[in-house]
Amino acid sequence: MGRRPCPIPNIQYLWFLLFVLPLLSSCVSTRPVVKIGLLAPFEGVYRQEGYDALAAMRGALAEQNLSGLDVLPLALDSSGDVARAGQKVLADPSVAAVIGPFWAADGLSAPQIFSGDKWLPPYAPSGDGAWAKEAVDAAAAFAEREGRTLVLAGVPADWPATGEKAVAGAQEVREGEVLLWLGDAAEGANFSQTVWERLPETPIGLYAAGVKTFRQRVGAQMTGPLFVVGWIDDDYPAWAASHSPNSPAVYTVYRQTSDILRRLAGETITTVWQPAIFMIEGDGKLLLPPAR
Repeated sequence: MGRRPCPIPNIQYLWFLLFVLPLLSSCVSTRPVVKIGLLAPFEGVYRQEGYDALAAMRGALAEQNLSGLDVLPLALDSSGDVARAGQKVLADPSVAAVIGPFWAADGLSAPQIFSGDKWLPPYAPSGDGAWAKEAVDAAAAFAEREGRTLVLAGVPADWPATGEKAVAGAQEVREGEVLLWLGDAAEGANFSQTVWERLPETPIGLYAAGVKTFRQRVGAQMTGPLFVVGWIDDDYPAWAASHSPNSPAVYTVYRQTSDILRRLAGETITTVWQPAIFMIEGDGKLLLPPAR
C-alpha cells in the first residue's frame, strides 16, 4: 500500500498561527494576582451584614488600582465552622491578608489560627492588645455622662479582663446601670427585651457588628436608649456622608481593605483607630458622631 501524500497546510491557517495567535496571547493579563480574604457570615441570621461588609471591601478595591498587580476579594462564610474556614483561607498561598473573623468570640476561640500578620480583625482594628479595654472604657465614659454605672453581659470566653462588673442574667441588672452586651447579637436582643420589661429606661449597648439583627429583633420592645460601640478614624464622617450602609462595622472593613492595598503598594500606614459611641435611632439609623 502506497504512502499517503502529506497535506499542504492552508496558508490562512499558517498566517493565524504565526501572526494572530501571538497577538491574542499578548492581550491576556500576566500580572500577578493576590487575594484579600474576608471571613464573615454569608449564611444564616447575619448574612446581610456579611454581604454589606463584602460590598464595602469591593468598594475599596474599586477605588484603588495597584500598578502591576490584580487584587481580588475572597469571601469565606464563618457562620458554620469558623476555625475550618480560617484554615481554608490560609491554605491559599495567593492570599495576602484576611479581614476577619467578624466576631470577637470567633477570634478569641482559636488564637492559634486567628493570629499573625495576615489577620485584621474588624472587632479590634487598632492592632494592639488594649482593644477590649479601650472599647469598654468608651462605653464606661458614656455611662458616666448619663449618670450611671456600666455593667457587661454576654461576655465571650477568653474576653480580656477590663475590670468592669459582669452579670450573667437579665435579672441582675440594676436601676442606674448601663448594659454593654458583648456576645451574639440575636441573644443580646432577647436579653435586652427582658431587661427593658423590668427597667424600661436602661441604656443598652452592643459591641461592633450585629446592629441590624439586634435592632430588628428588639423591635417595638426597645424602650430605652440603644447604642453601639464601634471603631472609626478621622476619615469616617466624610465617608459616612456618601455611603450606605455606613455602620462602623462596615467602615472598618472598608478602611482595613484600603490599608491593605496601600501596604501592597509600599506605603506606610498610619491609620489611628479609636472607639466611638453611636446612638441607634428608632428606625435603625445610626446617629453619627460630629466631625472633629
